[in-house]
Amino acid sequence: LLVMGLANGGKTTLVNNLKPEKDRDPPEFVAPTVGFNVERFTLNKCKLTVVDMSGQGKYHELWECYYKDIQAIIFVVDAASSAEQLEESKSMLATMLSHKDLKGTPLLVFANKSDLPEAKGAAAIASEVNLTGAVCDSRAWHIGACSALTGDGIDGGIKWLLGKI
Repeated sequence: LLVMGLANGGKTTLVNNLKPEKDRDPPEFVAPTVGFNVERFTLNKCKLTVVDMSGQGKYHELWECYYKDIQAIIFVVDAASSAEQLEESKSMLATMLSHKDLKGTPLLVFANKSDLPEAKGAAAIASEVNLTGAVCDSRAWHIGACSALTGDGIDGGIKWLLGKI
């Protein structure tokens, strides 16, 4: 699995929440990713290798190095972010999904930070990042609201994704 999105969207916190409880770090010890992190663990009887990519712009060029070897993408969007950040997420997602090595790769989008009062709903995020556009026509995709910090909403999306790989 490749976990991607803008910086400070909650990718690393989400990955931390996917790990078995005994292997999780306390939320206050989850640090932003520099470059990338690789985690290996079993989830719902499925052995996973999860590559958590930094969302900082200077690391975006690294992303393509991992496209050939992945079976699915998790794209994390900060549902409480500004219009400019949502536009940047839309552009990033379109560029990424148009890459030849990702053709048909299942996509799970998490509208993270959905527990915040200013957060947009999953349907609004789907529209903002153009999930119904041409880049998603040839792939299975799903969007769900979540809070990576509390874990709320993560299970449903992950069950969908594991059913696709």
